[in-house]
Amino acid sequence: MKPKNPIHAILDAVAAQQRQGETSLTVRIEPDLLQDAMNVPGYRKLFAPLIPGLTDPAPIYGTYEQMRQAGETNTILVLVECQTIGEFREALGRLPIRKSSEWRSFDQGH
Repeated sequence: MKPKNPIHAILDAVAAQQRQGETSLTVRIEPDLLQDAMNVPGYRKLFAPLIPGLTDPAPIYGTYEQMRQAGETNTILVLVECQTIGEFREALGRLPIRKSSEWRSFDQGH
C-alpha cells in the first residue's frame, strides 16, 4: 500500500472489511508508512513485522485474537511487510519515542 493519503487508505481498508462483516481488522503496509499507521485515529494498533515467505504469522494472529477476546475489539492488526527484520527496526528507529507505547513479545514461553 503506497497511497497519497495513507491514513485515509488504512481507514478505507478497515471500513471495507467491516462492511463485509469482518471482525478481525488487518492491513498490510510498507515500513515507510509506519508513522502514518500509528496516527490512524479511533483504533488501537498491533504492529508486527512480516517478512513474506519467512515469517510464521500464526503467533501474530494468535496474539491479535487474544487481544480481541480480552475486549480489545477496536484494534487493527498492522502487518509491516519488510524484506528483512533490519528494515523493520530501521523504520521503528525513525519514529518519535512514545512513553505510552506498549511493547509485547509474541513469544508465549516467557
